[in-house]
Amino acid sequence: MWKYILVSILIANTSWASVGEIIAATGPGQIKRENDRFDGIVGTGLEMQDAITTDNGAWQLQFVDDTRVDVTEHSRMVIDEFIYDPASGTGALNMRATLGAVRYASGQIAKNSRQRVSIGTPTATISVRGTDFFMIVDEIGGSMITLLPSCDISGACVTGEISVETDAGMVIMNQAFQTTVVPSRFTAPARPIILELPENILRGMLIVRNKTPYREVEERQFPVTNLLDIDFLKFDEIDRDPLVEGIKNMWATDLDNISYLDSQLYDEMERQMKELMAQWIDELNASTEELLAIRQTGLDPETNIFYDEVKPNFIVSRKQGDNQYFRLTLSEDYGYSIDIIQEGFSAYGYRVGVGGGNSISITQSD
Repeated sequence: MWKYILVSILIANTSWASVGEIIAATGPGQIKRENDRFDGIVGTGLEMQDAITTDNGAWQLQFVDDTRVDVTEHSRMVIDEFIYDPASGTGALNMRATLGAVRYASGQIAKNSRQRVSIGTPTATISVRGTDFFMIVDEIGGSMITLLPSCDISGACVTGEISVETDAGMVIMNQAFQTTVVPSRFTAPARPIILELPENILRGMLIVRNKTPYREVEERQFPVTNLLDIDFLKFDEIDRDPLVEGIKNMWATDLDNISYLDSQLYDEMERQMKELMAQWIDELNASTEELLAIRQTGLDPETNIFYDEVKPNFIVSRKQGDNQYFRLTLSEDYGYSIDIIQEGFSAYGYRVGVGGGNSISITQSD
């Protein structure tokens, strides 16, 4: 009997213990803990159920088992579970990244309790077997995961293994820089390909665009031919003169393959690309400022919309007069765009959560 009482006491104490701290911060961010919000600075302790939101800065988080998590600008993540026994080096770790870019480096738990480490995104679940990886979650919840080598201070590197799973399938990655993308939880992860890009380039992939670097590399490695575009009756061998072709190639030198305008052309292309990138980033910052802002809980006096976060749900409600009232209970695993029309009031595109993949329309009148 006393054994069970002792276990209960230890579990109760663990839930309030610090599981790590912020060891570096280059800008502002917030931690939401139950009903409290406070700014995170270097030395701030971390607890289970902490919801972390970075603004224009980046944080480095160090956990008590030596797990390291780097959270870049405009990112969101939650520490769902962290249990660690220093004597045995075993425990359990569960985290969720819902927006932005996060780099994970394994600690003792991932090395000694591999089956009890899970990192989630809105579209995928990542099981870690003692290694490092980089994950990116875009504005609509799509995920890109890249396996990284784990290197010590001497420069020696090893590559572990991770599995990426959705409701429709799973892939296993065990080669450095293997990358998969997951557009939704209901589609299988894409086949892994090697994508060797610097981490600063990886962080820049947060924008929804027609073709990602993953797709570009995939198309080069696995080209798709449209049979309708092939003219099977075309035959041009009689148009070639083997003697002329042979003589032409015989007198070819390196001078035939070099353009003296290459350096000037490249410089001009680089200048124009920099101008386009600067303009693109300015437009991006303006368009995502509202999306990345932290929505305040409580009653908004301007719109009379009440918003709250009661794990694991979002609560949205509004009353207009005596007869018009609605209350929505929405899962925090998804994003929503809500159109509200009540007699004498309208609001379109009211966003809740990350992205707006789910659309809700409310119309009420007397």
